[in-house]
Amino acid sequence: MEGRRDHRKRTFIGAKIVLNGGASVLDCVVKDLSDGGARLSVNGAVAVPEEFDLKLSDSRSFHCRVVWRRLEAIGVSLDPK
Repeated sequence: MEGRRDHRKRTFIGAKIVLNGGASVLDCVVKDLSDGGARLSVNGAVAVPEEFDLKLSDSRSFHCRVVWRRLEAIGVSLDPK
């Protein structure tokens, strides 16, 4: 059994990691999504800061905190904006 609180749903949603108040943007793909978190596929995931804003292509926005990190993916907690 997984240690997640919320059921995770597989997705393929384009998104942008927004840094420095919008001065820098990284493209990513939301691969899994739940009410409290997400798995993001992003090149250079090790360079993504611990906190950032995430804008999904469907206009939803979240403040994110990195929970885990791999070479090309990160797991984040989501707080609605």
